[in-house]
Amino acid sequence: MSLEPLILALNHNPRNLDLLIKILGNEGYEVVGVLDPAELDREVELRKKINLVLMDISGFNRSVWESCEHLRILEIPFLVLSPHHHHAVEKQSMVYGANGFLVKPLVVKELLILIKSLIEE
Repeated sequence: MSLEPLILALNHNPRNLDLLIKILGNEGYEVVGVLDPAELDREVELRKKINLVLMDISGFNRSVWESCEHLRILEIPFLVLSPHHHHAVEKQSMVYGANGFLVKPLVVKELLILIKSLIEE
């Protein structure tokens, strides 16, 4: 069993997901990547301790918010990643319980600082 903090990462783009897994893995995190919200929900049910979820909402329909609501109810911290900065989407993210909202392209250093602060809470 791994002692590294566990991060689930949702992204519809396999290439971007692989890149994120590699970056976070190099920082000592165990990362499980998923390609759709249903797969994310299954992983949440299977895993005992999830430290953080990174949810790239681009490419998904409104049902992605149901996954956010599920995470909020389970008190699993999550960050919403979006390709555009829309105040309505940022507000909706916070309503559904997001611990932060980041606009792509991501600045890796900022992402890592935010992840570390959320995991250490």
